[in-house]
Amino acid sequence: MSLFGIKDKELDGIVNSVRVDLSNNYKDNAVENIQKLKQRLEERKEAGTIKDKVYEHYGKLLREFENDVKDFKRTY
Repeated sequence: MSLFGIKDKELDGIVNSVRVDLSNNYKDNAVENIQKLKQRLEERKEAGTIKDKVYEHYGKLLREFENDVKDFKRTY
């Protein structure tokens, strides 16, 4: 995610995992990785180790991902 100079290796890795999971219709995995992204964002925000601009960028991606899987229900 080097758009606009925003880059975070750890968060980019999680975002990439979510995108791969969604593109392959692995929704269970996507939901788990979305939760992981949400958790890491909050942990880093609380610790003060993430800039506001970066937090907002990944927060926007998180909301988009959550919207993509909002109606997902496990069938087992």
